Amino acid sequence: MALLDIQEKNDVVVVYFRQAKILDESTIRQIGEEFKNLTIEAAASRKLLLNFERVEFMSSSMIGQIIRLNKQCKQDKVRLKLCGISPSIMEVFNLMRLHKVLEIHDGEEEALEAFGSGRRGWFGRR
Repeated sequence: MALLDIQEKNDVVVVYFRQAKILDESTIRQIGEEFKNLTIEAAASRKLLLNFERVEFMSSSMIGQIIRLNKQCKQDKVRLKLCGISPSIMEVFNLMRLHKVLEIHDGEEEALEAFGSGRRGWFGRR
């Protein structure tokens, strides 16, 4: 069973996590396997957004998977952004200085806008 829900919004591949707690190693390994296909999913648009709004807790091993995905995105020239990170997880990201390595936004709408996903009308106006 897939642990990620994948949708396309405008020209951005948006990934949602199905579980609120990402703690055990088998779950994290499976998510890592699903991550391997994400840059292929995002190949056309080169835009990938991980939405953590459903995630309440995650282990440090999961952070390792995110860092590996970030590295893969850089190699494949896919722009990666994260959003919806809970305050407790964000605290860990800040302690690890991941906010300096990863582009993190509060909400999905803000992250989609940051991609410049083509939703503007004439002369760049909404």
